[in-house]
Amino acid sequence: MTSKKLVKEAPKEAPKEALPKKVAGKDIRDMTPDEYKAFKLWLANEEKAERIQQPVFFLRGVPYLPNYGKKHIWVGPGNEQNRKTYTTTELIEVGARLETMMLWKRSWTEEVKEWKAR
Repeated sequence: MTSKKLVKEAPKEAPKEALPKKVAGKDIRDMTPDEYKAFKLWLANEEKAERIQQPVFFLRGVPYLPNYGKKHIWVGPGNEQNRKTYTTTELIEVGARLETMMLWKRSWTEEVKEWKAR
């Protein structure tokens, strides 16, 4: 009687032509099984962006995250059509609570005064 050892195979690199051309523009539910498999393989091998402490406002329990490109704009949950956005001044004036979360770096958040002290 011989015993076989199960060896976990290293993930195989997906061929470049198998990767979806526009991942962001295509919903996962619309992918074919082969596209989805290639996407998962690509995602597993993709370099992860570093997350750092970033300021976040909470207004009535709802988090407002700093916009990536627009300075002093804070974005609430939801899609572009139904989410609320506020400026830094508006959130401070209505008494929003300033905290921090581990997020991808925004280029302008250093301008928010004293957020690192809280």
